[in-house]
Amino acid sequence: MIQAQSDTIFNQTDSKGLKQGYWKKCYPNGNLMYKGYFRNGKPDGELRRYYESGALKVVMVFTGTSDSCRSVLYYENGKFAARGNYIGTVKDSTWEYFSFYDQAVKSRETYRSGKKNGFSFHYFPDGTASERTEWKDDRKNGSWERYYANKSVMIKGFYRDDTLNGPFYVFAENGALSVQGSFLNNLRNDRWVFYKEDGSVDIDLTYINGKPSGEEEMTEKQKEILRLIDENQGKYAEPDESDFLQKGDQ
Repeated sequence: MIQAQSDTIFNQTDSKGLKQGYWKKCYPNGNLMYKGYFRNGKPDGELRRYYESGALKVVMVFTGTSDSCRSVLYYENGKFAARGNYIGTVKDSTWEYFSFYDQAVKSRETYRSGKKNGFSFHYFPDGTASERTEWKDDRKNGSWERYYANKSVMIKGFYRDDTLNGPFYVFAENGALSVQGSFLNNLRNDRWVFYKEDGSVDIDLTYINGKPSGEEEMTEKQKEILRLIDENQGKYAEPDESDFLQKGDQ
C-alpha cells in the first residue's frame, strides 16, 4: 500500500527528467486520476488509477522497476472487472474477467506478449465452461467447442487463421450426433448429413461455396440447427480493458 505522509512532496523529477518518488495526477474536476511511486522514471510498487468520478479503476503492483505488474481492474461500482498481468502495456499470462452482475468468472484467457495463445474459456454462471477456443498469436487456430449446461458438447469445429475450416459436428444434449459436415473458409462445404434421433440418416446435402443442393427438402428443425450454428460463431464479444490502462498517464 502507498503510505505517503501529508507533507510528502509529489511530482518530482531528477536532473535527467526522470520521475522520482511519489507522483499523482488529477482530472479537471479535481478528482485523483492516478497515484503511485516512481523510481528512475518507472512505477515501483503500487500504482492506483481512478475513474473521473473518484472510484477506483485499477490497482497495479510492480516488482521493482521491471515492466511486469500484477493488476486488478474494477467496475466503477467497485466490483471486480478483471485481473491478470501486464508487461508494459500488453497483457501476459492468464487473465480472468468477472461478471458485472454476480462477480462470477465469465471468461479466462492466456496471453503471451499481448497476444492470445492457448485456450480461452467462457463460463455459465455456475462456473462450468460454455465455450472453449484455441488461439495462436491472437488468431483462432485449432479446436472450438460450445457446451450445454450439462457439460456435454453442443458444437465442435476447427479454426484456421480465424476462419472455420475442416470437420464440423453438432450434438444433441444427450450426446447423440445430430449433424456432421465441414467448413471451407467460413462457408459450409461438401457433404452435410443430418441424423434422426435413432442415428439413421435424415437428409444428406452437398454444399459448394456455402450453397446447398436440396435445401428445399430440409425441415424447419434442420434449418433451425443451421441458424444455431451461424449464431454461435462469434457469440461472445472479446473482453476489452483498454479504458483501464492509458499509456500517457504513467
